[in-house]
Amino acid sequence: MNGNLFQPPPAQGFHPPMASFSVAAPSPSNQFPITLTKVSRKYGKKWALKDVSLTIEPGVFGLLGRNGAGKTTLLNMLATLLEPTSGTITIGPYESRRQRWQIRSLLGFLPQEQGFYPQLTVRETLRYMAELQGLTRISTHVDEALEAVNLRDRARSRVGSLSGGMRRRLGLAVALLGKPPVIIVDEPTTGLDPVEQQRFRMLLGTLGAQGGQTILLSTHIVGDVATVAGRLAVLEKGQLLFQGSVSELAQLARGRCWLWRTTLEQVNALRRSGQLLVASLTPITDGSAAPNEVIARVEGPRPSPFAIPAEPTLEDGYFLLIGATTLYEEQHVSEG
Repeated sequence: MNGNLFQPPPAQGFHPPMASFSVAAPSPSNQFPITLTKVSRKYGKKWALKDVSLTIEPGVFGLLGRNGAGKTTLLNMLATLLEPTSGTITIGPYESRRQRWQIRSLLGFLPQEQGFYPQLTVRETLRYMAELQGLTRISTHVDEALEAVNLRDRARSRVGSLSGGMRRRLGLAVALLGKPPVIIVDEPTTGLDPVEQQRFRMLLGTLGAQGGQTILLSTHIVGDVATVAGRLAVLEKGQLLFQGSVSELAQLARGRCWLWRTTLEQVNALRRSGQLLVASLTPITDGSAAPNEVIARVEGPRPSPFAIPAEPTLEDGYFLLIGATTLYEEQHVSEG
């Protein structure tokens, strides 16, 4: 697969490494909402997505779900790399089966896995991708993309010398070339340190605040969505569990989120029985603490008369929505 999916490959059969892609938008002032109607996708006998109906308006929209929830399948269908087994997808006035080339002309896509030539500079990489896309005023587009992702001061740096966070920002710059009205971003902060995570979230938040573009952020990291998205959807095992605002998802946990001073033994006994979902454990380090005493943040029914209500967060609502079983398994493995 060559780096730009929408243009013929270069001469002599040479294929550049995979990176982000985008093509100049017909009119950057237009807005292009995304609509999925009863979309399903089947691989053999397994349904990766089942009857998903979803509307994504301009702004930053979060697609939240665990690994294997169906997010990548959905993104590939939006990018017209896969066709739905059933259902319809429209982006603006275009339908994905019949008008894939029109849809592709609207998209900027930052995949989770990227490939760049390490010997090229940042500016050379952007010029190369802009030329593949057939853009005019290449220098202007490159300068605008560098400015948007705060890489202007690294324009002459070789890609091989960049940190992981800078490489992700370079990928976003490629996706922004030509100012596409629809941007799809897949797991942008995975593997980044906290500083780079926050920097990337601020970039997405800035793009969303400027208005006009539809930005779909797909992630399994709740913090990505909590900090930049106004609305979101939650996928679990190929099904849509929720769509609405960030505050609405958090409110699902109101009256079901507790802070409980207890011991590890009590926590483990309850969650092994399936009666408790534990979001976090904080050790108590003052002199009054008994052995193994902790502050547990728990979801669900009140675990004890001594537990006090906690203000719900997006993470609390999400944990309650997806259920306790897998969360317990992950906690058990991490403690082992």
